[in-house]
Amino acid sequence: MKLFTKKEEQILLAIYHLKDKAYLISIREKIKKYTGKTYSVGTIYAPLDRLHHYGYLAAQMQKPDRAPGGKPIKYYALTSKGYSALAAIEKQNRLMWEGFELPALED
Repeated sequence: MKLFTKKEEQILLAIYHLKDKAYLISIREKIKKYTGKTYSVGTIYAPLDRLHHYGYLAAQMQKPDRAPGGKPIKYYALTSKGYSALAAIEKQNRLMWEGFELPALED
C-alpha cells in the first residue's frame, strides 16, 4: 500500500465528506473545520494535484457563474482507487491504534 501523508489523508477525507461540492477552497475549509489547521491554498493544491495525477481523484472543470470575472472551478471526486485508498488507510489506522490505552496519569 502506498503510504499517504496526513495531509493527503485529510484531503481524501474532506473530498469524501464534501461529495459533489469538493473544490480547492471548500476542501481547505473542511480540513480547517475538522482539524483546526489553516493551510495555505498552495499547501493544499500540491498534494491535491498529486492525488489527481496518480488516479485517486477525478477532476472536472465547471463553467463560471455569470458574475464578472468569474473563473472556471475545478471540482474533485474520489475514484474507485481513492475509495480503496481510504479503506486501506482506515484499516491501517485501526490496526495501529488497536489496544491503545492511556496509562494512569498523575497530576
